Amino acid sequence: MTKGLLIFAMGVLLLWVGWNHWQYRRQETVNILEAAILRSTGEEPLPLTKLDWFLKNLQAILGFILGPFFILAGVAVILGELELL
Repeated sequence: MTKGLLIFAMGVLLLWVGWNHWQYRRQETVNILEAAILRSTGEEPLPLTKLDWFLKNLQAILGFILGPFFILAGVAVILGELELL
């Protein structure tokens, strides 16, 4: 049961990450760690390259694909352990 809940939670997390990346896909964003380092050094962030844009979109797409997959897998494990499947 615990394994099924963990798989389900990972699926929800992946779906949420995919949604966030998709929502901000056209904006240049900086993660928290990079922002802290840049703030302490006083530097400006470098502009995003084509590879950065590609990877940003890829993370969103993979979140939308793998999120529902893990949610269904988690539900299947939970139902299998409850012997309802």
